[in-house]
Amino acid sequence: MKQTLKPLLLILLLAGTALAVAGRTGAPDIPPPDKYHLLIDGSLNDSEVQSRQFVFNNLQEAIENLQDTTTLYIRPWVYWVDNPDVPEVVRGENGREPFGMVIHAKKLTLIGLGNRPEDVVLASQRGQMQGAVGNFTMFDFHVDHLTVENMTLGNYCNVDLSYELRPSLGRKKRSEAITQAHVGYVHGKQLTARRVRFVSRLNLNPLNGARESVYDSCHFECTDDALNGNAIYRHCDIDLYGQKPFWSTFSRGAMFIDCDFHVKGSNREMYFCKQGGPVTLIDCRYHAPSDSIYIGWTAYPQPWLRCYQKNFTLNGKPYQIGIRQPQNTIVLHQADSLIKRGIPYLNISRHEAELRTGEAPLTLACSDSESVKWRLTDYCERYATLVPIGRDSVQVIPTNESGKTALFCVMASTPDGREAACYLTVHPRLLPAPAFLRMPTIQLKKGVAQFIYDLDLQDRYDESEIIWLRDDIPVSVDKANPLALTYPEYKLSEADNGHRLSALMIPKLHGSLTGDTVRVDASKAIKHQKKTERLETDFHDLPCQWQSQVLPGYWTVDGFKPADTAEFPWSFDRSNPMWEYKEGFNGAVGYGLLQAQRGARLMYTPTDGNYGDMTLTLLVDPTKTAGQGFGSATGQYMDVCLKFDTKTLTGYGLRIERTVKHAKAVDFMLVEYKNGVVKPITTPISSTCYRTGCTIGISYDNGRLSAHVETKTPKPADSALPHQVDLQANVAPLPFGGIHIQHTGSCGESTTMLHRLKAEWKR
Repeated sequence: MKQTLKPLLLILLLAGTALAVAGRTGAPDIPPPDKYHLLIDGSLNDSEVQSRQFVFNNLQEAIENLQDTTTLYIRPWVYWVDNPDVPEVVRGENGREPFGMVIHAKKLTLIGLGNRPEDVVLASQRGQMQGAVGNFTMFDFHVDHLTVENMTLGNYCNVDLSYELRPSLGRKKRSEAITQAHVGYVHGKQLTARRVRFVSRLNLNPLNGARESVYDSCHFECTDDALNGNAIYRHCDIDLYGQKPFWSTFSRGAMFIDCDFHVKGSNREMYFCKQGGPVTLIDCRYHAPSDSIYIGWTAYPQPWLRCYQKNFTLNGKPYQIGIRQPQNTIVLHQADSLIKRGIPYLNISRHEAELRTGEAPLTLACSDSESVKWRLTDYCERYATLVPIGRDSVQVIPTNESGKTALFCVMASTPDGREAACYLTVHPRLLPAPAFLRMPTIQLKKGVAQFIYDLDLQDRYDESEIIWLRDDIPVSVDKANPLALTYPEYKLSEADNGHRLSALMIPKLHGSLTGDTVRVDASKAIKHQKKTERLETDFHDLPCQWQSQVLPGYWTVDGFKPADTAEFPWSFDRSNPMWEYKEGFNGAVGYGLLQAQRGARLMYTPTDGNYGDMTLTLLVDPTKTAGQGFGSATGQYMDVCLKFDTKTLTGYGLRIERTVKHAKAVDFMLVEYKNGVVKPITTPISSTCYRTGCTIGISYDNGRLSAHVETKTPKPADSALPHQVDLQANVAPLPFGGIHIQHTGSCGESTTMLHRLKAEWKR
C-alpha cells in the first residue's frame, strides 16, 4: 500500500512539478496529488512510486485509478501506450480496430508538464499488418469532456521517435512502408486539444469523433484520410505527406483559422477531402514546392458543395481554391461576425433530389437560419418554380416540359453570407411505355445475330435493354444507342454452335414507363461458326449479375474467398452483383469493369479442346494513384491467370499484391494454382508500375511462363524501385485454355478497373 506523502516529500514533488512547467505560457497551478489529480513521472522507479499515493510511473496504472472527473499531470518522458517489444500481433474485437487503451470517464484532462509539447510523449508503434491486424489505434476514449494539453501523441509505426531530453528513449520506426496507424477516437461531447503534436502518417485520426472538437496551436503530421472532419483548428500547422488529409467533412465540416499547411510531397494536385464536404479557411497559408500546384476542395466535387475562404494564400500569393468548379467556393470579405457563431455552415434539408414534372413537389428547409433567400441556377427557371414557405423554407415545383432531363441547383443564402444548395435532377413528364411499330425478331447473318425492332419514339431517346441468352444463360447485354445507325447485334462465335439464341427486350424510352419484357427466340440453331483462336472484350456488354456456372463458352461472374485469405474476416452478398460496368474515378479513367464487392471473381471457360501456347493481355487502371493498388496489406491481391482449368482451379498466373514492404508499390510474382491451392514459382518483385494505364501481359510458350507489366504513367521521381516487371519460369505443360481473374481487395477507393482483355490460343 502506498503511504500518504510526507510534508517534505510533497514540497519536493511540487517544486519539481513547478520546474517542469517553467516556461509554459499560462501554466496552471498544480495542486497536490489526490484521487482527482494524479501525477505520472516516468523517471521514477517502482520503489519510488510505491511510497507516494496518487503518483505513478506509467500511464496504464494511472488510468486504472481514474475517477469520473480526473486530471492527469504528466512529467517529461516517453510513455508507451502499448508495449512495442511484445512480438505478438494484436487483433481487434467485435469487428473494431485493435486499441492500445480503452478509457472511460465523464471528464478527463491530460496535461504535459514539459517546457514544450515534445517533452511529454504518449507513444505506440503498431499499424495495419505491422504488429496488428486492423488499423491499430492508440486510444479509444469514452469521455464526455476530454482536454489534452502540451504533449505529443504519436504512433511511431512509420516515423522515427526522436526524444531530445533523453535520446536513449528514442526509437526507430517499425517500417518504411506507410500503413494505417491511428492516434485515437473520442466518444463524447467535447474535445479540446491545446499545444498538442499529433504524429503518425496514414489515417492519423487525431482523437476524432466528439460532437465538438477544437484544436488550438496544435501540430499535425499526416497523409490521406487523416484529420478530424468535424472540428475547428486555430493557429495550427499541418504537414501534408499525402494528397487528401480528410476522408470527408460531411455535416458541419471543418474550419481553419490562422493555420499553415506545408506540402511535403511532390503531388501536382492537392485536395482537402477525398469524399467531399464543407471546409472553411480564414487567414490561412499554404506552402508548396511550386506555385503551379492546383488546390481543390475535393477531386470530384458535387455541384451542391459550398466551401468558404478568406485571405488564403499559396506561397504568399492570393489563391482561390477549387477554381475549376468556382460555384463550390464562396470568397468571404468580412468574416469576423460570421465565424463567431462557429463554422459558417448553412444546414439544408436535402443536398440532392430527383423530381418529375407532373408529380409531387419538393420542400426544402434551412432549419438553423431565421431568414433565407432562395434562387435557381441562372437560365433554369423554365424547369422549376420556387414558392417560398415562411422565412426558411421553399417548395420546388417541377415544370420541365422540354422532353429532356435538366440538372441544376436550388440555392439558399442568408444575409450573413452563408450559402447552401440542393442539386436537382428534374425529369420531364412520364410517358406511357412505348408501343412497337415493328415487333422484335432475331435475324442471323454473316456471323452476327441482329435484333430487329422499331418503337414509337415520340421524340424521345430509346433506352431499351436487350439481354442475349444462350440456353437461358445471359451471354451479352446491349443498351440501345440513340446515335447508332444499325440495330443491336451479338457477334456469333464457336461457343454458339448447336445452340439456339434468345433475347429479352426491356422496352423503354427516356422519361417513359418500362414496358413488359419481350422474349424472342431465334428461328434456328447456330451452325458453322469457325473455331475461335482469340477472345477480345472491353467488358461493356458483360452481364454482371451473379452467374456461378462453369460451362464451355461462358463467363463465370461470381465471388470467391480463397483459402489464403482465411485469417482476414470478410464476406460478400450473393444477392448483389460482384462486378459493375461504370465510370471510373481517381486513377481509373473512363468506363470499365470494377469490383463491386470484395472477392470478385471472373472466369472464362473456352470450348472443349486441347490448348497449347497461350497469351493474355489485360489493360487496367487501379483507382489508387500512388502505386499501392489495394486498400491495405491484408491479403489483398489480384491474380490474372491463363492455361487455367476453371472447374478445378488449376493453372498458372501472375499475382499482384500489396505487402507491408512498400506504401507506394506492389509485389508481382508468378504463381501456380493446383486444385485451388496457390504457391509462388518466382521470387516477388516490388514495382511502382501498378498505376493508370497498366498493361499486364502473360504468356505460356512451350513450357515457358512469362509476364511483362508496364504503365504509361511516368515513374515517380522519389522511388528507386523498378517501373516495369519481367518474370519468367519453366513450368509443366497443361492442356487448359481458361482465364481466371480473382480480386481479394477492398472495394470503393481500392478497386482496379478492367478496360480490355485479349487472349489468344493455339490448339
